[in-house]
Amino acid sequence: MNHEEALAVSSPPLTAGDGAPPWRLYVGWALAALLGVVWLAAGAIKALEPFDFARQVASFQMVPGGAPQTAVAWGLLVAECALGGALIIGYRLRWALMGAGLLTLLFMAALGWVVAAGIPVEDCGCFGSRFKRSPKEALLEDALMLTVTLIAGWLVWKSSAPQATQPRQAGWLTTPWRAGAVALCAAFGLLTPLALGFPAGGSDWSKVKVSGITVNVMTGERLVALIDTECSHCQESVPKLNAYVGMKDFPIFVALCSNEAWRRKFFVQRFGAKFELGEISKDDFKRLLADGDTPRTVLLRNGKAIAVWNANPPTPDEVRRARAKK
Repeated sequence: MNHEEALAVSSPPLTAGDGAPPWRLYVGWALAALLGVVWLAAGAIKALEPFDFARQVASFQMVPGGAPQTAVAWGLLVAECALGGALIIGYRLRWALMGAGLLTLLFMAALGWVVAAGIPVEDCGCFGSRFKRSPKEALLEDALMLTVTLIAGWLVWKSSAPQATQPRQAGWLTTPWRAGAVALCAAFGLLTPLALGFPAGGSDWSKVKVSGITVNVMTGERLVALIDTECSHCQESVPKLNAYVGMKDFPIFVALCSNEAWRRKFFVQRFGAKFELGEISKDDFKRLLADGDTPRTVLLRNGKAIAVWNANPPTPDEVRRARAKK
């Protein structure tokens, strides 16, 4: 028996159960593959920017900060990459479509929570911070993806014969090879953030280089806010941050960001910031912010962080109590 005859025996001609035409399976698989490209691209892009994705997860305010947020973000990256690979190559297609549908519903529920709670989230799209979407825009996109998933699932389910649940593959793309390909996609989502430095916490200020301000944040007691000039929550927090300026018996206050000079200037003028706004590198900003949220306020003593507040600037009394404890 030659190779072609063996392949014909091992891979019988495609038929659909209950007399259903085989084109249904192929159309269903084509739609699934299209979805797979979206899932895999979304997972890969976010895996290459793990810091931004961790912040995106944090902005939904549904998961406790720190390790739980990191675990959720990491798990979603692995799931998206694995699902994308499985949908593209048709590996366990029914299960892959079911997983894609459930994950889409999960995202839609999270977006619905954000809209209902009025939480200001700016980056809601499938592709992270590269393509900004409002929660309502992201909901529409997810609704479209869910519709395509349901159509693909219906077409695949109509082909109920066991041999029809998987599109016929070339000899080199047998089940073990496809399983290996899905595992590689999952490994990409798992290991790439680790290689790029998934945010897991950072409080070492000793090597941070600061420019654009007259204050040395490494000496004495300093209250420093890590902000993003494009962050709406940071913009809304300016009045609270301004209150620290010139306060008696209080640490000198400055803010730091990684935004360009023109963005810093616009921020100061547009929102009436009375404090000095300096610049640090993007790498330092990501490391110091870690899995926290902006504005992140840090009480420093000789360059060492002794207290940290995320998202909401502390009251002056909270700062004084933190100073007294150390």
